[in-house]
Amino acid sequence: MESTRQKKPAAADFRYFQPAKRRPTQYEEVTLHTQWDPKNYARQGWFSQSSNGRPPWDENSTRLRANDWWGYRDPGQQWFRSHVETQSRHEEAIELAVEGAKRSGLFATIALAWRDILATYYPAYRYFEYGLFLALCYVQREALSDVVAAPVVFESLGKDRHAQAIALYGMDLEEAIPGFSDAKAKQVWMEDPVYQPAREYVERLLACRDWGEILIAANLVLEPLVATLLTREFLMRFAPYQGDTVTPLIMETVAADRRLNIAATAELVRFVLAESPANREAIQEWLSTWSVRASRAAHAFAPLFTHTEYKPLTFAAAWQRVQEEWAALLQELTFSVPPKVQP
Repeated sequence: MESTRQKKPAAADFRYFQPAKRRPTQYEEVTLHTQWDPKNYARQGWFSQSSNGRPPWDENSTRLRANDWWGYRDPGQQWFRSHVETQSRHEEAIELAVEGAKRSGLFATIALAWRDILATYYPAYRYFEYGLFLALCYVQREALSDVVAAPVVFESLGKDRHAQAIALYGMDLEEAIPGFSDAKAKQVWMEDPVYQPAREYVERLLACRDWGEILIAANLVLEPLVATLLTREFLMRFAPYQGDTVTPLIMETVAADRRLNIAATAELVRFVLAESPANREAIQEWLSTWSVRASRAAHAFAPLFTHTEYKPLTFAAAWQRVQEEWAALLQELTFSVPPKVQP
């Protein structure tokens, strides 16, 4: 006798994306497919285009190619809430350090030569950071999926925070040190030989119109070679010997952001190479072109390493360290180190 028991219907699957692992993460749920595309769910096609027919997102915005830009995953799993919480902790740490230095009278013990650095070359760095903020704004607008754009959004916001932190620290120093002023910072950025190759680099990024090239030139060349040299090897290492207890902490918040940003871009490189090995040629070309410019920018900072009476390390030692770290990064990504920048 045939059973009259009805079969239980299969559970409905409302999942609109394939998670990277067995279960979707909160990062995936709030990030994926917030940026629409006819390849996914905009079945009607692009409903808004420019006057010349360009769609909101254009495959020709970069030389990089991928079959599914939504297949990328940020290793830092960054989304809005986690980003805000992290940046809030950084700012609270900086405020605590500044308040402690004020109460203890530590600002009065900063060496005179280092006060000059804090009044000129350090505040000029905020223009460097703000320039990167602007360049990255272009990247996040043109990137071809939400998961690719999201870490760039957070990186650009971080750059703006770094610039603001420098300005705020200058205001704190003006209150604590009679006669202190960073009014010459813009002139240093615009005219001082120490900054001109770095300024050229940032301005070239602002003029570039390939978002993939900007991202690689910023996070896989400029940050590990130039920004790390100045912020970690000079500012962070020199400051404690000059009586400055606050700058190293500010620089560590910058370094923490940098680690996330480099990791995100490195993972993007792995992703596009897996999507299409033909991407290797463009990436290697960009690494070679921009690393020569980065080397010039880094070497222009050499005079800063002789500016103070006590010198914990030489420029040559600092440059060797960042070169070796950069070479290890490129080798892990299976790229050759350009001959002109080999350690």
